[in-house]
Amino acid sequence: MEKKNQWVEPAIATCSVVLLLALSYQILAPFIAALVWAGILVYASWKPYSFLSKLMRGNRLLPALVLVGTFALVVVVPLVIAGVELAGNIDGISHWLQSHIEAGLPPLPHFLTSLPWVGPKVAEFWSALAQGDPEVVNRLKELLKPIGSVLLLFGKAIGSGLMLMLMSLAFAFFFYVGGHEIVRWFIRVLNRIGGKRAEELLMIAAGTVRGVVYGFIGTALVQGALAWFGYWLVGVENAAAFGLVSCFLSLIPGGPSLLGLPVAFWLYQQGDTGWAVFLGIWMVAVVSMADNVVKPLFIGKESNLPFVLILVGVLGGALAWGVLGVFLGPTLLAVSYALLHNWAARQIEEEGEPDAKANDAAP
Repeated sequence: MEKKNQWVEPAIATCSVVLLLALSYQILAPFIAALVWAGILVYASWKPYSFLSKLMRGNRLLPALVLVGTFALVVVVPLVIAGVELAGNIDGISHWLQSHIEAGLPPLPHFLTSLPWVGPKVAEFWSALAQGDPEVVNRLKELLKPIGSVLLLFGKAIGSGLMLMLMSLAFAFFFYVGGHEIVRWFIRVLNRIGGKRAEELLMIAAGTVRGVVYGFIGTALVQGALAWFGYWLVGVENAAAFGLVSCFLSLIPGGPSLLGLPVAFWLYQQGDTGWAVFLGIWMVAVVSMADNVVKPLFIGKESNLPFVLILVGVLGGALAWGVLGVFLGPTLLAVSYALLHNWAARQIEEEGEPDAKANDAAP
């Protein structure tokens, strides 16, 4: 009877802990993304926070308010202002579109209609559309139906992203204030689970996350500068403002093209066909593709992960978990790579010891 009690009580305790963790996860699940973003933000800006805290004689509250307020001014406020400006100009945009539709469709560029196989079909479809062919118009309406739902989903994504950003800033404030205790507790848990090797893996993960953060910043600056150069070269007014917007759009894979392609179409409408083609190619082939080169280079400086795995981690993480996956993908691959590398090195050492002894004993 005593032997049964020896395993019944630990089993009950284990089930209770598992149930408690499952319920805790269910409570935290809606906020996990915001908590992760807040942790990444606090970790990447911990040095400025420590510097400000020393200047303010160890005060933790004021530096946290300063940094959170700065992040809000740099990220949230421009997005809100851009949204208000866009909402205010919707009527003007709709009138512009209506006037162009009433004026008739512009002719297609010669290079498009002269393409082999595709060109004549495109020209025929465009001509039928310009003449108001009911069959072509109905076919076009069917093709455009999904765009409304896509735009609705895009609007919801922007709203949820803004809410996520605000929640992340709120959590970041509390992480700044109580970050020291959280780090100590986290290290104790890791030591209890994996010992000293767990701390080593934590440092690898932290370095990779830092590299991804620097990669985001570096990519935003590079893509913003390249976009500004393209807009300035083709003679677009307010090229600096378009370059700044491209910095924010760089958070989305291929984001700068969402602005560059409409601007290229506007140039084509103005009769600058050559510059329109150049800007479209520049934004898609140069500006957007810079993300796949600059970001892995920054991550590689903070991690021993091979370049190919960094690139796969960034792209695969983005496809699996969205923007957050850009951080999680290379981080998980870096930790897995370190575990396998250490395991293989230890295996080689263990297998090599008998050979070394045999060689020493040999005459």
